[in-house]
Amino acid sequence: MSVCLLQESMETVHRRLERSRQMQMVLRAFEARARNLLEDNLWRVSFWSCVNLLVLLSVALTQVYTVRRLFDDRRRVCS
Repeated sequence: MSVCLLQESMETVHRRLERSRQMQMVLRAFEARARNLLEDNLWRVSFWSCVNLLVLLSVALTQVYTVRRLFDDRRRVCS
């Protein structure tokens, strides 16, 4: 009787270990998919942030140039 119970217990442990391995494989697959998606989103956000920064700098330089041209007095005043 005790050998039979021991064998049954070992089979139960083996089945549970196999189920745990399967669950770990599924979770690893989900984690890998999420990591790839995260890395792709990071690249996309970084790219558009750089584009936004370049546009911002070009607008700032254009505004500085325009304001300087407004106050640039090229007329000579004879005194």
